[in-house]
Amino acid sequence: MVWNPLRLLKTLLHFDVIGPLGTVLRTLPGITDTGTPLSEILDPTELAPAPAIWLLGEAAARENSLAQQLKPLGYSVTTQALGSGDALVNTPLVIWQGADTGLELALLLGAMATYQEATLVNFEQSAPAVKALWGSLDDGVMGGVSASQVQWQHGLRFTGQVSTANNGGFASVRTRNLEPPINLGRWQGTVLYAQGDGQRYKWILRDSPGWDSLAYCRSFDTEADHAIAIRTPFLDMVATRRARTVPESTPLNPAQLYSMQLMLSKFEYDGELNPAFQAGAFDLAVQRLAVYRQGPKPVVVLPRGNGETEPQLAAAGLTGVVPQEQGFAVIGAHKNLPPEITPTAIDAIFKVLG
Repeated sequence: MVWNPLRLLKTLLHFDVIGPLGTVLRTLPGITDTGTPLSEILDPTELAPAPAIWLLGEAAARENSLAQQLKPLGYSVTTQALGSGDALVNTPLVIWQGADTGLELALLLGAMATYQEATLVNFEQSAPAVKALWGSLDDGVMGGVSASQVQWQHGLRFTGQVSTANNGGFASVRTRNLEPPINLGRWQGTVLYAQGDGQRYKWILRDSPGWDSLAYCRSFDTEADHAIAIRTPFLDMVATRRARTVPESTPLNPAQLYSMQLMLSKFEYDGELNPAFQAGAFDLAVQRLAVYRQGPKPVVVLPRGNGETEPQLAAAGLTGVVPQEQGFAVIGAHKNLPPEITPTAIDAIFKVLG
């Protein structure tokens, strides 16, 4: 592998950092430019997470009937089993029906993490405008010979060869600047759904349009041939400049994100080496990019006669709903339904459960 000046030129043109000379160079043979069609980029502040209702115990036997009643109201239902290590994602309501005490259920749900999650980009179904944003940015900008590329096979596939020759040692793919920047101020972090090769990569966001502006990084490990979800809180991202941390910097501002980047580097931060780095071929496929935020504890729909579980619900920070002769009662931590749960939905549930 040798240093490729044409590759460097294409990189500078793609990211529009070559100045007025770029207008002339784009006319040369072998140089293409896709433009920057940003009008199709999604703004997740307009996305509403799809709410799912979990059916536990005897309620699972009513799955089809409940789905018919709740689907027109914008809910889906699931009978997936709950475990103590799980997180409740987009789950505003849990329906529990059974003869056993609700104490164990209250303790389980009260201890579980709750999230609201929305898809920002589904890379498996990306629009041309999204694909045109991404380009390779490798150590060729400093004389290295690493070479990466973006392929669109079952998602965004970041692949290529990384080399430490010529004082190099990193490969990356980055978006052009988003204009206007994406506003993720209502969210707490991102989730990458990806499948890697066992190496440690970096997820990088920038809240300034400058080419060499602060890069907020979070390293993550992958497992060979195993899909994982990489949840990255914005507050945990480390401000860096050229792999050196900048402790005096302010935290990332998610309300104005200008670019995103995936990187494989032999370095971690401040001169430390990446312990999982291996020169040679690499392959990271990202199926989806989502955003998340802490969600409220779910409302628990209980069978008739379970009003005595109110102290247990309140102690776990949970709110419950029990049927009455006329309508229903809200018990536990709160005496009113949260905005995302309507009385119409509760009525529809009790219409099925009786």
